[in-house]
Amino acid sequence: MRTAGVVLAGGQSSRYGRPKMFEMYKEKPFYEYSVDAFLANRLDPIIISTNEQLAAHFHASGVVFSLDKVMYNGPLYALSRVMEDYPEPEWFFVLSADVPFVTAAFAGELLACRHLDYSAIVPVHENKLQPLLALYHRRCLPVLNQVLQENKRSFMALLDNIKFKTIPFPKDELSFININKQEDFENYKQ
Repeated sequence: MRTAGVVLAGGQSSRYGRPKMFEMYKEKPFYEYSVDAFLANRLDPIIISTNEQLAAHFHASGVVFSLDKVMYNGPLYALSRVMEDYPEPEWFFVLSADVPFVTAAFAGELLACRHLDYSAIVPVHENKLQPLLALYHRRCLPVLNQVLQENKRSFMALLDNIKFKTIPFPKDELSFININKQEDFENYKQ
């Protein structure tokens, strides 16, 4: 079953002050950690969902792009656009571009559940759903578009209307650490 890897990298990074997906950690930009987790699990294609202003700054090899027609419309809109731009994959593994501690093992654990009869596979960390690090089946697209037409932008609006499986992860799983502020990054680097 063909699965695409989708790096969500079109946000404003307003709390960070500059495009955080290009911030360096151990000599690699944040977004490359998501790309590497997908490459290690042989996902194809690997898609960077971004906007025209940012696209030229990505330098990962083996990726394709899906560009926002309307900037800063949120990750739900981005997923809809990616599913429409790339009709071949059955599943879409979404990772945000600000998770520099994400691992191939984490991705593999979610990917192992694709055989189940669900429209999404969503991890749970510290009793919270993590829809920005999850798998979505193509069958979500009509519901996703309906939610967007209702002007709802939250992944929870989608999850409320589809059958999804949750996968619990332990408290010490680092893949869920996302960097929102420069101070966050300074704390986590230590």
